[in-house]
Amino acid sequence: MLRDSSFQFCGCCILGFGIYLLIHSKFGVLFHNLPSLTLGNVLVIVGSIIMVVAFLGCMGSIKENKCLLMSFFVLLLIILLAEVILAILLFVYEQKLQGYVAEGLTKSIQRYNSDNSTKAAWDSIQSFVHCFSPTKM
Repeated sequence: MLRDSSFQFCGCCILGFGIYLLIHSKFGVLFHNLPSLTLGNVLVIVGSIIMVVAFLGCMGSIKENKCLLMSFFVLLLIILLAEVILAILLFVYEQKLQGYVAEGLTKSIQRYNSDNSTKAAWDSIQSFVHCFSPTKM
């Protein structure tokens, strides 16, 4: 039971960090093709799933309900299978994914002077990694 509540606490932390990134991150504008696929959105989804699964496990163990425990087991099995399938797909399509990311970043660099939000995101990245900005030279 303590383990399930710690998973629920971790889910809350991941969810909170995702919400923080959604509010304060400017990097979502870098990929115009998929603006909703940002780290903040992914963390919100993952945190929510962890909280729901941990809640089912916690309530199933407290109430000793076979239906809740079986639901908990099935959800954990589905999550495990999804992770394995995703890892295989990422390994198989690694080159296509790298090309897609490079193409999206190249297009966002081309929009650097025409879009203020893209300019702010790239300037933020450059200051974070201590690069020299052409405007500051």
